[in-house]
Amino acid sequence: MTQRVAVVLSFIALMVCYASTLREMVDQWLIDQDMAHGFVVPIVVVWIIWREREGWQAIPAKPSRWGLLILAAAAALQVVAVLAAGLFAASVAFLVSIVGLIVFLRGFARLRSWTFPLVLTLFMLPKLAIVYNQATLPLQLLASRMAAGILTFSGIGVIREGNILDVGGHRIEVAEACDGIRYLLPLGFIGVLFAYLVDSKAWMRVVLLAVAAPVAMVANAVRVAAAGASPRLATGGLHTLSGVVLFALSLATLAFVHRFVNAAYRFCRA
Repeated sequence: MTQRVAVVLSFIALMVCYASTLREMVDQWLIDQDMAHGFVVPIVVVWIIWREREGWQAIPAKPSRWGLLILAAAAALQVVAVLAAGLFAASVAFLVSIVGLIVFLRGFARLRSWTFPLVLTLFMLPKLAIVYNQATLPLQLLASRMAAGILTFSGIGVIREGNILDVGGHRIEVAEACDGIRYLLPLGFIGVLFAYLVDSKAWMRVVLLAVAAPVAMVANAVRVAAAGASPRLATGGLHTLSGVVLFALSLATLAFVHRFVNAAYRFCRA
């Protein structure tokens, strides 16, 4: 009972120390559509830990003082985040603190048993601004090139100027919302979770995560091309509906890739 009290009190202390960071993370999940899946991530993480409780509860607790060093490193990172680095660094410091707390109270064996759910928490981190800003324009240009190619292949004349498509006088701008990231983050998360639920091979999670990137880009390009071909799909409810449909098709594509890779794997082992 004493150990459980120590765990609960330590968890509460961690929440108090990082209250401002957690509040800012939630605020970004609310205002940034690219990060809306952030609300789901902690729920899924807790569910996975509970689902696998029989396995990790059988591991004897071996607290390690190395956890204090990890906590100290997290605290230093948090100080840097408060002074200059911003929300991303503070969020990383929060996750590192969780790791340090687990090691200090339960040991490295328990940490290893929670590796997968802890890796999933990376999906709830806010976007790193410097990386996001550097990636946005190239992704917009890639989406516009792919969309122009789809339209040309379909027999529809299109003129591309950077990230702007001109289809018979109807101009479509490939904005940040259409650069593929909005699909990529939730699609990657769901792909990894899907592999965990239906496949015992850990490497399959990496495969589906890797496949999620090109699938997201192609789906986004198709959406842009559809908006170029039909102005009604460029804005409003139909634009939103087209995004939902293409996201569902992207999920179906990941399921197909899973079956194909499994079939190829069985064939190679036969």
